[in-house]
Amino acid sequence: MSDRLRFFALVVQAVVIIGLIWTLAWFGRDEFQADGDDEELATPPATVVGDKVVIAPDAQRAAGIVVQTPPAAEYRASQRYFGVVADPRTLVDARQRYLNLGTQVVAAEAVLAQRRADLARIQSLFDEGRNATARELELAQANVANEEQRLNALLTERRAVADGLRVVWGEALAERPGDTGTLLARAAAREVELVQFVLPAGLDPKGTQWRVNVVNAEAPGVVAKLVGRSPQAVPGLQGDTWLLAAPPGGLPAGARVRVLADSSAAASGVRVPPAAIVRFGGKAWVYVRVAPDQFQRRALGTERPLADGLFSDALTVDTQLVTGGAQLLLSEEFKFQIKNENTD
Repeated sequence: MSDRLRFFALVVQAVVIIGLIWTLAWFGRDEFQADGDDEELATPPATVVGDKVVIAPDAQRAAGIVVQTPPAAEYRASQRYFGVVADPRTLVDARQRYLNLGTQVVAAEAVLAQRRADLARIQSLFDEGRNATARELELAQANVANEEQRLNALLTERRAVADGLRVVWGEALAERPGDTGTLLARAAAREVELVQFVLPAGLDPKGTQWRVNVVNAEAPGVVAKLVGRSPQAVPGLQGDTWLLAAPPGGLPAGARVRVLADSSAAASGVRVPPAAIVRFGGKAWVYVRVAPDQFQRRALGTERPLADGLFSDALTVDTQLVTGGAQLLLSEEFKFQIKNENTD
């Protein structure tokens, strides 16, 4: 092929390529224009006045902004803490010692009563000048004194056992240590399990329903009863130590357990659906329609999860909540702020 023919072929190819490019551009302009129109509809004209996003009602419909009232809901706060199963051996020993001392006290009181009766009889005989010598009277008085000292020593030792329980375990377990049916008696008989757990300092546990479970278990746990403050600290945990009484679970002393605290009073509020929630600055926010063309962003505060959404007691069932297009409103709000900063 000559150079002239080769040059002619290259020119024809270039013309064909340019024609194809022009044809594609011509037929694609309508689709590009349609995409531009859709984008204009999806991004409505909005302004920000103060802390409110202003969008006309017709633009709201075009952008797909949906407003609904949230359904009523209740929330029962639940917290988790760690605790340990208390070792009941010291309770068993203390109760047994208290009972033994009680038996000895009863016997000592009986002996003392007999010694006092003997002293009264000898004293009467001595006063009447009958068959009682001064030596017998002195001996009877010494016997009474000795038995009183012995009884007082037993009573002191028994009180020391109760005081020891009070110092180590608290008032509830030191109450009537020798009686049956008390918390001490049930704990010593392994009818209940004592659990020590730690709350943040100053936190009031009253008005709370308690449950105890194994640390890694998914079950709801067993219902437990708050006993009171525990004078003993839990190794490795800081805060105020408290005691719970729970049904025996067969766990060894020192086993770690999970303590669940449920608020006994349910809070009333509304359920905020996930579609209404936007994230900004590490917080959860919602948009509320405060006027036909105005929307205001509000923080949900502490996040309290429900089965499908978040609980809020800052909103009511009459609140006009944005459940569709909340992310669009957030974008419009901050796009307007950025535009103003650039203008300044």
